[in-house]
Amino acid sequence: MIGIVILNYETWDVTLQCMESIMEAENEEMIRIYLVDNASTRKKPKEIDRFIEQHSVTYIEAAENRGYAAGNNLGICQALKDQCTYVLITNNDIRFRSASIYRLKQLLESSDRIGIVGPQVVGLDGFHQPSVAMYRTGIREIFHFYTGFRCFHRKAMREYQGMDQDAGGQYPVYHVSGCCFLMNRKAAETLYPLDENTFLYDEELIIGIRMEQAGLQTWYCGTAVVEHHHGYTTQKNSAFMQKCIRESEQYYCREYLQANGITLIFLNLYRKSLLVIRRLLKK
Repeated sequence: MIGIVILNYETWDVTLQCMESIMEAENEEMIRIYLVDNASTRKKPKEIDRFIEQHSVTYIEAAENRGYAAGNNLGICQALKDQCTYVLITNNDIRFRSASIYRLKQLLESSDRIGIVGPQVVGLDGFHQPSVAMYRTGIREIFHFYTGFRCFHRKAMREYQGMDQDAGGQYPVYHVSGCCFLMNRKAAETLYPLDENTFLYDEELIIGIRMEQAGLQTWYCGTAVVEHHHGYTTQKNSAFMQKCIRESEQYYCREYLQANGITLIFLNLYRKSLLVIRRLLKK
């Protein structure tokens, strides 16, 4: 059984479309959806209740919204209790194409050394989007690829993101996007609980390091394709998004890269200055 954890916050209509795409793309007998509501203020609509009644869905309500990792941990915990062999984590703004989950599962089963497999992610325009890192994200990568300095490192960034690889191929990577990935039970038990010290962003960077420490591989599966309808929740609150980026980056660099104080101060000032510039440009 594949347990599919979907985290919802406010955007019930988007979540319903995600669940519908799963049922259309896969054999329902092999899956169970764990719908986790992260303390939405909007009441669960009747359409969601109807879907839950008609399909294999376990509904979980979080007492409070403590972010991506904490919300997903509720679903992972229940999926493991229910003896799911695989656990898939997906954003609610993902739409699954035919047999995409099945193809992820096929690759995952091809080797005991593989613990996580991520799909090819495309946008609404159908074009391939960056969804992997080919090697560990260290301090150098933070500065080169996650700040304005990336314009000076375009070639290296393409290599880091695997954009020169075959989009339809299969190959090992360091980490895949947190928007959608499938893990076997061993990897799920290794990673659970996900580190809850980030509210949003950088979760996949942390997962990559923890997978490496556990001696488990992460692979990209280009034959499994999903559509990412970006940012339904975060795009409505860019100030909040920027705050999450700053805090997650600080935590990741401090706890997982052991960055020194000067580096952390510089990164924090850089992020805050960007926010000030954006506000000034809007005036």
